[in-house]
Amino acid sequence: MRSNDEIINLLSDLKEKQHISLSELARRVGMAKSALSRYFNKTREFPLNNIDAFAKALNTTPEYILGFEDKKSKSGIDNKNQIIDITNQLNLRRQRAVLKFAIKQLDEQRQENKNVITFPNKHNTTTIEVDGVLSAGVGEYLDDNSEPFSVTVPAPVPDNYDYAFKINGSSMEPYYHDGQVVFIKKVGQYRDGQTVAAIYDGCAYLKRLAVDDDGYATLVSLNPDYPNVRIDDKEGMKLLGVAFS
Repeated sequence: MRSNDEIINLLSDLKEKQHISLSELARRVGMAKSALSRYFNKTREFPLNNIDAFAKALNTTPEYILGFEDKKSKSGIDNKNQIIDITNQLNLRRQRAVLKFAIKQLDEQRQENKNVITFPNKHNTTTIEVDGVLSAGVGEYLDDNSEPFSVTVPAPVPDNYDYAFKINGSSMEPYYHDGQVVFIKKVGQYRDGQTVAAIYDGCAYLKRLAVDDDGYATLVSLNPDYPNVRIDDKEGMKLLGVAFS
């Protein structure tokens, strides 16, 4: 696997060869330009949870970016041939294990496709500026220098929201999905069980707020495949607001 510096150097090379500006790449991957600059300046580690978005934006594959394949082709033919070759070398018991895993992956893919919304025509959508990206995963860096960017969303949009954020990750499925835009409303008080936009330890999250009897808070992931975020320093957490129902 490539090191962080090697990944950034490769992405820079792909970006330059395809004449893609930093602003355009930020738009394609759904990330603020200021945050993207930190990765390319190597002041922050490349977000491996976003590898698929970068591969799609730069017309390559996650495997190529990470250094697991030599070719940049998106056809997947080489991968398929390799899978077939390896499977043919396995005994029957291991082939059944591979088949079971492949069926599980196909089922997950079909479930993901159910969440894709196709807009019938341009009259059903509108373009808005969002304030940044919230992680429905393990954390999305967000600070006061993060720049808004434009996205297309279903119309009409709420007229009384305070923030709009694009979601990165799947920790809040089945209620909130990767790539979806969530609208946030400021409130005076927060209650246990609300879905909130929160900044903690320099990262922005969309999570379910859980408060125990002792007053300690946890940012909870609805998807059990993702960890919760335990708040050890309540003074260090900033709640931006509550997600619209």
